[in-house]
Amino acid sequence: MIDNPPESLLSGRYRLIRALGRGGMGTVWLARDETLDREVAVKEVLLSPDIAAEERAELCERTVREAYAAARLSHPGIATVHDVFSEDGRPWIVMELLRGRTLQDSIRDDGPWAPRRAARLGADLLTALSVAHRQGIQHRDVKPGNVFLCDDGRAVLTDFGIARIDGQVTITQSGLLIGSPGFIAPERLRGERGGPLSDLWSLAATLYTAVEGTSPFHTASPLATLHRVLTEDPSPSAQAGPVLGPVLLRMLSREAADRPDPALAGRWLEAAASGVPAAVGRPRRPRPHLGRAVPVAAAVAGLAVVGTLAWYGVARDDAPDPPPPRHAAAPPPLTSSPPSKGRFTVPVDFCTLLTGAQVKQTAYGRELKRDHSDDGCAWTKRKVGLLVEPTKAQNKDYWEALPVEAHEEFLNKRTVNADGSDGGVWQWGAVGMQWPIGTTSTAAAPVAGVGEEAFQYDVSERKSGTMVRSNVVFRVSNMVVEVQYVDFDGTEAARVRSAALRAAKLTAAALSRRG
Repeated sequence: MIDNPPESLLSGRYRLIRALGRGGMGTVWLARDETLDREVAVKEVLLSPDIAAEERAELCERTVREAYAAARLSHPGIATVHDVFSEDGRPWIVMELLRGRTLQDSIRDDGPWAPRRAARLGADLLTALSVAHRQGIQHRDVKPGNVFLCDDGRAVLTDFGIARIDGQVTITQSGLLIGSPGFIAPERLRGERGGPLSDLWSLAATLYTAVEGTSPFHTASPLATLHRVLTEDPSPSAQAGPVLGPVLLRMLSREAADRPDPALAGRWLEAAASGVPAAVGRPRRPRPHLGRAVPVAAAVAGLAVVGTLAWYGVARDDAPDPPPPRHAAAPPPLTSSPPSKGRFTVPVDFCTLLTGAQVKQTAYGRELKRDHSDDGCAWTKRKVGLLVEPTKAQNKDYWEALPVEAHEEFLNKRTVNADGSDGGVWQWGAVGMQWPIGTTSTAAAPVAGVGEEAFQYDVSERKSGTMVRSNVVFRVSNMVVEVQYVDFDGTEAARVRSAALRAAKLTAAALSRRG
């Protein structure tokens, strides 16, 4: 950690002034950007001294990459990331300086919130979360300490993307669990990756705390709290009332499949903010037997729990209330008609979908080295790469998703890319892109002859305007796949675009034969 902050000038422009807060994963500093002459918040991400040098370098690179991904998010309810860099062997993240206080401070100082006020807050925060989820970014640490009530009336989620970075060290790998007991969704405690519905659960726990003054699973011991999350249902909130109470209980369902999807939960919260009861109904699937949680609860005893840094702002005691509730119509009740199942019900080895000859042809005769990605497959060499990856739909792995859910995920991706972007960043070390570059992207264009529906967009380096990759997103039954062809080795833009489309057609055809 920096010892003499006033003397420290980071990245040639950020002068540290004083620490705003410290946590298990780092320190947030008040700093002055001497280039733009403004105050900012700078997070110093601290990596464990026990991590090997190679792993430390990888974690540092991953932190920078994930923070750059978070920097793409633009929403009033998400704290803005201005800059990311590495210095002194660790990552630093420059963020918007927020003035106000956290929801945690508000509950402590002023007591529990009224149900309609909490519902309004929840609807606004869920809108911000949904923006991130559409970009493939999960928060992973939604809690009262990470909800900032700004002096300008905004409710802002802080530490966006940071919890996701910390979560790269999984429970099963090291016994280290990143998060805050009582606000970590059950599936994440079980070692699963989780998804948007996990953030939804954490949001519900946060709103429950707002109206009750205490979390739904609070105990004197962090491990006992984790055990309760895994094995018990929350007690109905005495203060949430008949309108918000049922909504929170559904959002806090132990099984992700029992929770409403974020869009439906948003409509329920909007209705609750207006005092209108929602047709919440019962969970759509039976509760698991209590015996199922016994081995999981035993595993919890071996976990070390580390809380992430709570906030980065200048605290005040007179933060204004969120805006007054808006009127909303009551959402429709849940339906139970069974949709059709998809063709893919088991995992697919994506590295077997394309032959070596097909990959070589796609790369215009160049030999690429094959390597598995997290879920898909990559073929790379310096300045050239091909990546084929499936996408989760509705928080489900593709082999668990339904065609209608995959279609909705495809539409979400197309919407995100509908108008292009001039504020993206990109990095891929395997092809020699060791540091992130600013990018622009074209608007999504429909493509025929690739799966059941498809679109394509191109990405160029912002500074030079040189096209560096082309992406094709397509759907086959219940699977959404993104194919990315990278070539910044002097290849003409039209040929890069053609290579991406060729790889997508070959991949879709191979999947159609297998499904």
